[in-house]
Amino acid sequence: MRTGDLWDALGSLDDDQATQVLAHLFSRFEQRRQHCPDDPAAEAFFRNLEAIMAQVLSCNVGRR
Repeated sequence: MRTGDLWDALGSLDDDQATQVLAHLFSRFEQRRQHCPDDPAAEAFFRNLEAIMAQVLSCNVGRR
């Protein structure tokens, strides 16, 4: 599947499905890191996830 198609599919998910996708991604990269603690893809995933969560949470605080 191409990136554009994945983006469209992601946009069509309901909240529960989107949560499941995120949970599965988290679990897969967590397993990768357990098998190989220095896995660059896993490190990038968790670093990006942390940065995105901080950004989203700070924006949500600003709206309150």
